[in-house]
Amino acid sequence: MSAQRACANTWVVVEVRGQEFAVPAANVREILRMPDITAVPLCRPQDRGVINLRGRIIPLIDMRKQFGWRSVPEELDDFYKLMNRREEDHRNWLKELEKSVMEGTEFRLATDPHKCAFGQWYYSYRSNSPWITTLLRKFEPPHNRIHAIASSTSELVKTRDNDEARRLIEQTRNGELQGMVSLFQQLKELTRETVKELAMVITATQNTFAISIDRAVAVETIPTDLIKEMQTDVFSPECRFVRRVAERSTARSLTMILEPEMFGVCAAPSR
Repeated sequence: MSAQRACANTWVVVEVRGQEFAVPAANVREILRMPDITAVPLCRPQDRGVINLRGRIIPLIDMRKQFGWRSVPEELDDFYKLMNRREEDHRNWLKELEKSVMEGTEFRLATDPHKCAFGQWYYSYRSNSPWITTLLRKFEPPHNRIHAIASSTSELVKTRDNDEARRLIEQTRNGELQGMVSLFQQLKELTRETVKELAMVITATQNTFAISIDRAVAVETIPTDLIKEMQTDVFSPECRFVRRVAERSTARSLTMILEPEMFGVCAAPSR
């Protein structure tokens, strides 16, 4: 091993939206579960607010917003809205099926569970959480049975048994659909419990502040010859916080090096 490689610094490696970042361990005061955040008016989007750290008020910078990504609360809100729409889709699906039976018109909505909006999302979505993955598996049986009744009601209508067709639709509405509604609610609650942000408290020369992170990955040494300078002048101003990249022996992708002093300059004063 060369003398340069033997000279290594200790880094705290964290993850934000799938990207790894390394912060000098000497600057990291602590990592804690995200405390309550108090919003501060007229701040930049990345200035999430302030947190109370055992009586000391310090600013919190949203790392996702800092780099132009959607924040965790925004992503969760988008997910809840998506699930609400997919739930409403199936309420409307049954209403349209019932209407087609009553009016004797052709039912034109998706009968293949893979082709409705929820099915397209469901069969392409992947979660890193084993609990969410297990819950998602419970959607398939009731979802398939809901779509299957389109064929059944069509056959009943052909035999002029419209009353039985409407009974089947109502039975599905009170059974399989309610089962899916319950699963949608469980999924939203479990997602809220599973997706938890952390706050990394950093001490810089001019200030103490916190940044939001998704998870802590490791504390390790990175040889100095594996840390390279980037040409930051070709990127946006936000890149002043990332001037170097590192090659971790345990990672296949590059790890961005965060510069605490640059964050310290921009963070609001702590009290």
